[in-house]
Amino acid sequence: MKKHYLIRSAALAMVLGGLFLMGCAESRELYAGTYHSVEPFAGKGHIELVLKENGEATWKLAEEEKTIKFKWKVDGQRLWLYTKEGAIILAIPSEGGKVISLDMSGEWNPGCPPDKCITFKRVKEGG
Repeated sequence: MKKHYLIRSAALAMVLGGLFLMGCAESRELYAGTYHSVEPFAGKGHIELVLKENGEATWKLAEEEKTIKFKWKVDGQRLWLYTKEGAIILAIPSEGGKVISLDMSGEWNPGCPPDKCITFKRVKEGG
């Protein structure tokens, strides 16, 4: 009798622990949306950056047909973008998620170095 009680208690604790950990993940909702680069990138036009709530994202240059897909997550005060090839790009959101600055330096920086930074502004829904 005690054995069944212990097994059920352990199972319940595991389920509740899993639900608790899922609830602790930082929400992507604030940052999910479509963004356009403020400045043209490398002479190839503006970039469209789409962050989806499910953690998927795309990066598309206006003048090219190629779209790059990647994953993203929120961790602290930064967004982490993971490319298929294994690169990690750090993004620093501001203005409540309306502006995102991507650090393209390839190094860890406390902020976004101006000469290695791409700034994106959120596009209003339907516009």
